[in-house]
Amino acid sequence: MAVTREVGAWQGRGIATVGDIPSETGRFRIHWQTTNESPAGAGTFKLTMRSAISGRTLQLVVDHQGVGAGTADYDEGPRTYDFLVESANLDWKFRVDETTGAYVPGSSSASPAKR
Repeated sequence: MAVTREVGAWQGRGIATVGDIPSETGRFRIHWQTTNESPAGAGTFKLTMRSAISGRTLQLVVDHQGVGAGTADYDEGPRTYDFLVESANLDWKFRVDETTGAYVPGSSSASPAKR
């Protein structure tokens, strides 16, 4: 049976590197939201998953303009991760949940959420 646990949640405005998440599975569900865009039409949000050891980019998880929200699934494998947030003109927040135990292949996608 699959078990999901929250491994971290972050919020802010602007550019940040957050995380340092040791993962046994590398199976994540990432919930993100952007709010308070000012000026209207000028907000950008990119969320990149990286290796916390080397800083190497593993996946662009979200590339979004404006206010919005979404969920992205990711399956990379065990390692320590961090996230690079690149944003302008809006507030952002995201939460990372890790799935452990039994896993259903095909239920995860590493495609970035884009609007």
